[in-house]
Amino acid sequence: MPNSLLYSNANRDLQTGTSLISRLQQQINTQQKYNLLSENPTATRQTSSLQSLLERVQGVRSQHTYNQGFLSAADNALGAVNDVVVRAKGILQTGIGSTSTPEEKIGLANEVATLIQSALNSANTQYQDRFLFSGTATGTSPFERAGDTVIYRGNSGEVKAFVDVNQLVSTSLSGIDAFGGISQPNVASLSPALELTTPLSALKNGAGVNLSSLTVTVDNGTPIEKTIDLRTAVTIGDLKTRIEAAFAGEAETVTVDINPLSPGGLRITPSNGTVAIANSGSGTTATQLRLATGPVAVAQGGSLEPAVTLSTSVAALNGGAGIGATAGTGLRIVNGETTTIVDLDGATTVQQVLQRIRAADPNVSAEIDPSGRGLIVGTRLSGANFSIGENGGTNATGLGLRTFTGETSLSQLNLGKGVVFTPGSPISITRRDGTTTNIDLSSATTIQDVLNLFNAADPGVLTASLNAVGNGISLTDSSGAGPLTIAATESAIALGIDGTENTGATGVLAGDDVNPQRTGGVFDLLISLEKALRSNDNVELARLSPLLEKASGQITIARTEIGTRQQLIDEVGNRLDDQNLLTKETLSNIFDTDLTEAATQLLQLRQVYEASMQLTAQTLQLSILNYL
Repeated sequence: MPNSLLYSNANRDLQTGTSLISRLQQQINTQQKYNLLSENPTATRQTSSLQSLLERVQGVRSQHTYNQGFLSAADNALGAVNDVVVRAKGILQTGIGSTSTPEEKIGLANEVATLIQSALNSANTQYQDRFLFSGTATGTSPFERAGDTVIYRGNSGEVKAFVDVNQLVSTSLSGIDAFGGISQPNVASLSPALELTTPLSALKNGAGVNLSSLTVTVDNGTPIEKTIDLRTAVTIGDLKTRIEAAFAGEAETVTVDINPLSPGGLRITPSNGTVAIANSGSGTTATQLRLATGPVAVAQGGSLEPAVTLSTSVAALNGGAGIGATAGTGLRIVNGETTTIVDLDGATTVQQVLQRIRAADPNVSAEIDPSGRGLIVGTRLSGANFSIGENGGTNATGLGLRTFTGETSLSQLNLGKGVVFTPGSPISITRRDGTTTNIDLSSATTIQDVLNLFNAADPGVLTASLNAVGNGISLTDSSGAGPLTIAATESAIALGIDGTENTGATGVLAGDDVNPQRTGGVFDLLISLEKALRSNDNVELARLSPLLEKASGQITIARTEIGTRQQLIDEVGNRLDDQNLLTKETLSNIFDTDLTEAATQLLQLRQVYEASMQLTAQTLQLSILNYL
């Protein structure tokens, strides 16, 4: 073999050895198997993916201590408020009845005033510059003392944080859930009619529908079948447009509108013949829209149960009946010492109604019920009465907001004290003609029962109804022109109808609103306790006793909820730690250098390299013969 070829081969072998030794030395120095993407593309991709996952998980895990801090601070604040409630219960037991003098009750009331301030301080606790009980309004102090009331400035939201890559948990409680900062009325179902603007996400009481395609067949002797893709539809109007467009230009067409027999559903009418509607393939679109039917003259769809949304029109409420005339009427809201008339004239959507209520009184909260059934309007004032009544129309009733209705239970009147009808002690009415009418109300359980019994006493002459303005019971008597008087018996006072009206046959004896609403939370009860002690009102003290016990129980429930969230974070944290360890081990196996193995290989390569150099030197050694 020529010397040049021997030299070339030897040089190549030595360079290869040098490269291998250099690479092993680099792996040992950097403790990484690969430093270039091209060295092992598959391993590089795996490493990149694992490193990205590790970074995300470690980022979430690092927030666990931060989030636990908020929950621990909230738990401590709740515990402090619960201590206040426990002390208030003791004060109430000391002050109720004749065992304490009026002077002693004043002293106890002063102590309650101090407790209220202590509870306010705890409820306004901040942690990491964030108010704990303001909902999502974390920069706003949640509770504010205003005269004899406490105002809740926060909202009903909750701050959420990631405890895992795809898992959120609430790290706060609103002042509503923790302390009853806003009154929570019963929600009346407004049953809105379907509209072309109704979003598909609002159907099925807000659960929405997941549409694909449906098949519509119109048959007037020659069937015309269309499969219509509804996947991109957003509103009921989109459904109408797509279905009608599918038959445009055909011999027979279809019309899609709201079903008048079921205002919550659709109706499809062919121009001639019959129409049949079926699911397409394995889809359930026709079924979800409650339109699936064999050949019929008109496809009458069932109710799709739309939820109330901000865009729901006022006219669509109550199955399309609306809320009555709004010009010159509106809502009459009494909130503590403030009476507000909310003008709804021109308000065409639910959103506009809510905006007008909030604008009329900032201490009133107005929003859609989370279930989408109706509206929630409550007071932000603890320590004050709240009511919503009519202002000469039917708007409050139509919106499901009136706080005194025929369905109101007599047991809930007067802040839960109810109405007691003593057997043999009827309501005594001195009529305008001078006669006396006694009405036994002992069988009544609701306001409507009371109205019915009054109206049955002298039909068409003595009439009872709800007040046209505000709340309460109105009585009229056309029997004469004298005064109309209801004796001030215990039950008449409890119904708010005792008194005299002396303006003649057309005059109305308008009763008082005896169903005021309250927030019923911690601050409301503490303020009521202070007032009851100062006024030596033992009846009110008796009412408050079980309510304070209930408030303490609600705080315990809130603390239990916080404890559950803390436990969840701990459990997720332990799982993430295990996951991190496994990810690091996998990453190490793919990417990190095995130093023992690398050192062994390096030693072997060096030995081979040195032997190769010796052999090469011997093979390529020069003599005088090389030049002959």
